[in-house]
Amino acid sequence: MTDARHGCRKNAKDCDIVCIGEKTHQVLHSIHVTKRDDPCSQRHETFGTRRMYDDFERQNVSIGTHVHDCNGAVNCLVRDTQIFTDNQNDSWHACIALKKQIQNVASGPKYKHGQSWHAQLEDKPEAIRKFAYTAMKNCGENAETLRNMLANMTEHFQNNHQNCFDQSRCRLDPNYEPSTIVVRNDVAIRLLNDTIKKSTIYKNAHNYTKALSTAYVESFNNTLNMFQDKRIYFQDIQYEMRTNLAVLYWNENVDRAYTSLFESEAPDIPFKHPKKVLTKPTYSFRENIWEKLIESVYT
Repeated sequence: MTDARHGCRKNAKDCDIVCIGEKTHQVLHSIHVTKRDDPCSQRHETFGTRRMYDDFERQNVSIGTHVHDCNGAVNCLVRDTQIFTDNQNDSWHACIALKKQIQNVASGPKYKHGQSWHAQLEDKPEAIRKFAYTAMKNCGENAETLRNMLANMTEHFQNNHQNCFDQSRCRLDPNYEPSTIVVRNDVAIRLLNDTIKKSTIYKNAHNYTKALSTAYVESFNNTLNMFQDKRIYFQDIQYEMRTNLAVLYWNENVDRAYTSLFESEAPDIPFKHPKKVLTKPTYSFRENIWEKLIESVYT
């Protein structure tokens, strides 16, 4: 899984493209791209990803699946140059984008009700976000099946469950009752159907069949903020040193043990997950660096 992090907030001089293993969750490679490599900051992720693949090829490392945020240039790069690599996009960003699209047809000015939005869709955005993620998880890695499951959401919200997923509660529970407003208005049905079929997940279903996430890369980017403040411009040597320290810290502490679980009781959080209370991080990498330095001086 890969992602790019710009070194500052506007017109970044530096950019880190990091690659994390899907199973180990450790950093496998990190590329530092500057404006000397490409003067356009928006192309830094594509430039760094290309260099990353070149480095892996020299080391005879093959990539089976590559998941990243929905960057069109990276999609083209993987599709055109990496024949044996399965390109996937992050499921979380796609579901959030779909939720926002549904919100646009679920609310609006009163005079446009029944034209560009409808009240029967007002409770659908969060439900559709969950439905889309469930569809990605249960499509059997088949793009056409995923499209059919997404298109069936319109029927599901009309309380017609004939084509719903076999293991879903609406099919298994004989006493099932819809938890959202049943869509009966023709305009609401059309708006819902058109919005779903215009979504990125529906149009590019082949990029979401494995329901993969780049959450670990996003977490690593937060770790980088401890070593590289985005409000400060660093010289190249200092910047790369700080990146390397962040990699050492991450690889030593990722997936460390936790002592308990904490669940937020905030009422404004619609979809809650228990949070892990992690043990304190360790810093053995500092001792290793010091030992290697002393060894290099006295040998």
